[in-house]
Amino acid sequence: MNARTGLRPSRTVFRFLLGISMLMLCSHGPSALSAEGDPAAGKRRTVTCNGCHGQAAMKNVPSLGGQNAVYFIAAMIAYQDGVRTHATMRDVAKAWSMQDLKNFAAWYAEPLAPAVDPPAGNAPPAAARCATCHGADGRETATPDVPRIAGEKAGYLTQVLQEYRAGTRTHEVMKQQAADLSDDDIAALARHFSGHPGLQVK
Repeated sequence: MNARTGLRPSRTVFRFLLGISMLMLCSHGPSALSAEGDPAAGKRRTVTCNGCHGQAAMKNVPSLGGQNAVYFIAAMIAYQDGVRTHATMRDVAKAWSMQDLKNFAAWYAEPLAPAVDPPAGNAPPAAARCATCHGADGRETATPDVPRIAGEKAGYLTQVLQEYRAGTRTHEVMKQQAADLSDDDIAALARHFSGHPGLQVK
């Protein structure tokens, strides 16, 4: 425990990561963070999560199976701190300790659906701006604090891009990237990345 800040070191590090992530979507150096959670312990406590995230029919709720653990933890801290404003997620996230978040992250980090070779030339033009951080197919991110988007539900990707474009979801780089996307661009990106094997409902 840091006597001056009252924060445990691990939480301080994740808060620092979140601050950096709010300024830059990705960086050029490897992340120093790791999740080090217990996936079995995480699974035992997912009853709260399964009603939404475990349902394939809930098209605007993200799939979590295969998501980067560091990104997952940073996102949950953002809900705890009010940086992300979804009321239900804010209340749920506040109930969990840092170790709980690490355990959840370890559980949801696997499995990622096996990769396949995509058809040549099928990426929409706007996908090029996504590749630097999220990877060309949305699977291999530049750093572990960037979310995987391959296999994510098209409805959720559409919703998030629209929120970034409108400025109702906060991230300066993503807001800039989405600002000039048309509705057709967003729909094409959502179809493209959701069509790649990757994240799964879990």
